[in-house]
Amino acid sequence: MHANDNAIGKIYADGEITIKLLERCLDRLAIAMERAPQGGEVYLPIFERLEAEIETKKASESTMARALRRVRR
Repeated sequence: MHANDNAIGKIYADGEITIKLLERCLDRLAIAMERAPQGGEVYLPIFERLEAEIETKKASESTMARALRRVRR
């Protein structure tokens, strides 16, 4: 068995941190939490932070969309 047999995989970001990238990070973190020998609770603050970042980005995108709709009226 090699050290990488249980690897979850790397995530690469080319510049901007997007919602899609954050969602992939959450997916990978959830896998790590499931596999963690201590039960994964140690990762909860990171999981919650990623969720919060996603919500912030969604809200920002929604606000921008509303602003642009005003310009186009």
